[in-house]
Amino acid sequence: MPILEIGQTSIPYTVRYSKRTKNQRIVVTPEAVEVVPPPDTPSEKITAFLDSKRRWLFNAVEDCRPRHSPEIPQRYVSGAKVMYRGRRLMLRVEPADVEQVIITCKSRFYIQVPQHLSRDQQQDAIEQGLIAWKRNRVLHDIQHFARVYARKLAVKPVDIKLSEQKRVWGSCGQDKIIRINWQLIEAPVAVLEYVVAHELVHLLHRHHGDAFWKTLGTVMPDWRERKCSLESWEGDTVVI
Repeated sequence: MPILEIGQTSIPYTVRYSKRTKNQRIVVTPEAVEVVPPPDTPSEKITAFLDSKRRWLFNAVEDCRPRHSPEIPQRYVSGAKVMYRGRRLMLRVEPADVEQVIITCKSRFYIQVPQHLSRDQQQDAIEQGLIAWKRNRVLHDIQHFARVYARKLAVKPVDIKLSEQKRVWGSCGQDKIIRINWQLIEAPVAVLEYVVAHELVHLLHRHHGDAFWKTLGTVMPDWRERKCSLESWEGDTVVI
């Protein structure tokens, strides 16, 4: 089995050629790392692709463990990391004379937590505070992208809502309401933008036929690359 060396970390991987794949992608699960290229892709091209994804792959492998290991709870303490926009950002947690959790984010998360709470209460407060903060931030991003692509496509959704459906990142109902999974705040921004544009195109085409992809291509020429990024990041979750 080939191995990719990233610093002191060795990542074994397998290669599975697929006729259904037009661009190379990487699938990371708790059990394995799989590279999926089109048939007849030269080995040197696969190696170059892996090399270009070294940082992403390292983070994906590291992040895959807590995402799929609920028995290991996330600890919200200084030095811990949480996923945000495709990166694992460090936390800086400080007890403070505040009534509720206060969160700011630049290159890391700065979290002030009420000092009168017990340690367990602080953990619960930080978790709920981060969820609320992430939901607000991703809704702002989604609404921005929706305005941009609705204008380009000359469509008008009835509403844009957050969802947390298991196995579904986005959907466009018959009621013309767009629903986007709020946990996409953890994905790269380009992936979130792709999902929003994808669902808006469904206001014109209720299928994934040629007309759908052609229309998407008129407003997002690099949709294939973004779709591959989503497929590499999402595991077994889907966009409908």
